[in-house]
Amino acid sequence: MVKNPILLIFDIDGTLADSGGVTRIALERAAMELYGVERTTKGIAAWGQTDLNIFQLMVANNNLPIEDLQQEFDRFSKLYVTHLEEILFQSDRPRLHNGVRALIERLITEPDICIALGTGNIELTARMKLRRHNFDHHFPVGGFGSDSSDRATLLKMGLEKARRHYDQPFPVGSYWVIGDTPNDITSGKRIAAETVAVCTGTYKRVDLIPHRPTAILTDLTDSDYFLALVRRQVEPSDGQAMLFVEASGEESDPL
Repeated sequence: MVKNPILLIFDIDGTLADSGGVTRIALERAAMELYGVERTTKGIAAWGQTDLNIFQLMVANNNLPIEDLQQEFDRFSKLYVTHLEEILFQSDRPRLHNGVRALIERLITEPDICIALGTGNIELTARMKLRRHNFDHHFPVGGFGSDSSDRATLLKMGLEKARRHYDQPFPVGSYWVIGDTPNDITSGKRIAAETVAVCTGTYKRVDLIPHRPTAILTDLTDSDYFLALVRRQVEPSDGQAMLFVEASGEESDPL
């Protein structure tokens, strides 16, 4: 057993990758096919949301006659997955963010580092988005939007899956949530995670600072610095990060 292992729970959209708008296209195509309504995602800020949350907003904003939201979401998701797969693998717009491939490929060689996902995507689309870049095999477990519509709950479930998969306790202070939105930060704090906010999505440093993540990074291009940070071997003094707080209190249970 590795001494003092560290678990890193990564968000996907805005953090690891950018779908280039194909997610919105797939959602709208599925909605058009089912309900005959165009531009159903208009006005919806999807960053930090779960897929079920986004669907719920689509239903509310467009007055769709839905009685059982979860049942209808399951039906909608099947079409959404089909459309996303078709578009995702034909488009040249999806991309990994700078430095991400090199960072993850390095992390998987480090004996004290374990990685997982924590994303609002349902698991099928999360895996698909990473498979588009031949990247999904690096993440054996995770928490997904298909686990819960509440981000803190899905992160908690991802943490528990990682504990079982890696056969490690991962006590408070040893696991980190890495994301690009305020919701990643606040939800990570709800499970007592250390949090790294990255400015690679819609939200910039000025938007993320008030939520007091453990650290803020411009991006994930400096793997040496990132590893030193999560191993607590450096103080952020070079302007790349801002370290605010040490480990939060006790692990809470959002379930």
